[in-house]
Amino acid sequence: MADDLILDVQDVKKAYDGLEVLKGIGFGLRKGETKVLIGPSGSGKSTLLRCINHLTVPDAGRIYLNGDEVLDTNIDAMRARMGFVFQDFNLFSHLTVLDNVRICQIKVNGTEKAAATQRAHRELERVGLSDKADAYPAELSGGQQQRVSIARALAMDPDVLLFDEPTSALDPELTGEVVRVMQQLAAEGMTMVVVTHEMSFARQAADEIIFMEDGHIIEQGPPETMFTDSTHERTRAFLNVIAEHG
Repeated sequence: MADDLILDVQDVKKAYDGLEVLKGIGFGLRKGETKVLIGPSGSGKSTLLRCINHLTVPDAGRIYLNGDEVLDTNIDAMRARMGFVFQDFNLFSHLTVLDNVRICQIKVNGTEKAAATQRAHRELERVGLSDKADAYPAELSGGQQQRVSIARALAMDPDVLLFDEPTSALDPELTGEVVRVMQQLAAEGMTMVVVTHEMSFARQAADEIIFMEDGHIIEQGPPETMFTDSTHERTRAFLNVIAEHG
């Protein structure tokens, strides 16, 4: 892999019951970059994201994180270096917001409770939820819950953050508060791969947009090219439909 790549995805393939979902996907991600994966439902975007941290084990291909290959034999250590923000928050309902953010630091990284608590408070402040540390997930809006999950991922000090359609379960008002946090992270230089239908985020925050369909990368490039001068007819058609319904 190239020495300056944080994440190097090489020829990843995945099939379910004989149906090819990923047909040889590859891309590289450098420190501080935000790459946004777009495309129609069923194009393989979320499967690709899950293959990167082996929530779904790829059938073929190689994935490197900071030069280390992601393998089943080292997956716990590798996942600790990859933050993952899910569609449905995945918070522990019986724990407070503070405990949700610090538990992985303590259990996975072996961080002392006092240090984990300090880091949790810092990340909650970063996502605008410093006043919700003692609340439980059920007492929060969906947007607040998703911001807690982002804080939890940040608290692990990951090499890269992976977002799997983080706003798909939210209404437009709550979507905005999550997108603003993600834009802030991109501006701060957080290294991120984001699967999303939020084209405003893609346009404003992405260093590169990757358009996928039918398990292939159809086209990729910077936002200004993809939105105004894309070379592939299918990319233009997809973006036009999104614009009409956005």
